[in-house]
Amino acid sequence: MFRTRVYSGRDGANPFKAIAFLDAKGDRLRASLKFGVWVLFVASALLALNSALTGEIPLFRRCSETSGSTLKYAPAPESEIHDPYSSSPTNISHIVFGIGGSIKTWSYRRYYSELWWQPNITRGFVWLDSEPNPGSPWPATSPPYRVSSDWTKFKYTRFQSAVRLSRIVVDSFRVGLPGVRWFVMGDDDTVFFPDNLVSVLGKYDHREMYYVGGNSESVEQDTLHAYDMAFGGGGFAISYTLAAELVKIMDGCLDRYSYMYGSDQRVWACVSELGVSLTRELGFHQMDIRGDAFGLLAAHPLAPLVSLHHPESIQPLFPNKTLLQSFQTIIQAYKTDPARIMQQS
Repeated sequence: MFRTRVYSGRDGANPFKAIAFLDAKGDRLRASLKFGVWVLFVASALLALNSALTGEIPLFRRCSETSGSTLKYAPAPESEIHDPYSSSPTNISHIVFGIGGSIKTWSYRRYYSELWWQPNITRGFVWLDSEPNPGSPWPATSPPYRVSSDWTKFKYTRFQSAVRLSRIVVDSFRVGLPGVRWFVMGDDDTVFFPDNLVSVLGKYDHREMYYVGGNSESVEQDTLHAYDMAFGGGGFAISYTLAAELVKIMDGCLDRYSYMYGSDQRVWACVSELGVSLTRELGFHQMDIRGDAFGLLAAHPLAPLVSLHHPESIQPLFPNKTLLQSFQTIIQAYKTDPARIMQQS
């Protein structure tokens, strides 16, 4: 008989080999983790150093600063305040005024702009049709001036000046001032109330396309032109984002609508082509009325007073005062309590 020899496990295998294998594998894993942590630490240090030197994190640059962008922004010393895409509260430094004037009218209408203009605080320009007389120094109390560009090359049927005034938003945009959120258009006889304007525009996201203003108090004028158009004398505001798009189409648009009456109607038509409708605010006043305006102003809606137009078409608002003195009195009251001016108590 043959006996089958039974071999014990102790004869063919070492029970500690598996443990030794696991220990070796753990050592390699720990080494890999240490290396990964070291790489992460070095990368973080380099990123922090780059951010300290450049003031930005490369992975989070604005899309407008990428190589394919067509929009350019002038450099600004304070990025948070002057960034057009910032979400910080809107203030007067974010607004650029474009005032439509002319050599013929500015000499006697400038006093209305000087009522509300604050040198070194408000920003913008009065846009003229030609250079002023070099022998007469430009008043320090007036907004700085610029001469409108390329406005004589466009078609028109009624008033060529309407083409020039339509392009003020384009000219203002191309100046390239830093930190602009809103372009506000008005005439040289428009009296603005800047603090209230800031309050109104602060309700809206300047990073979206907005066209803000008011229509006329005159049913005749609204019917003749449009109820959903911002009348230029009362002023209107265009957000930076909308202005950036408007600049691209404005010149061709002006030729398409050369038959229209005024500059504000042309701007309205071009804005409408971009699919943007009027956001109506009750504080913009075209003042297409004549004579005594007391009743209209005494019944002012519960909305901040933003602008008054056509001061020369109405009677003085206070007895024994000239028209300019009446507006000076209104401005004094406004400066005391901007939000309550013309509000019913």
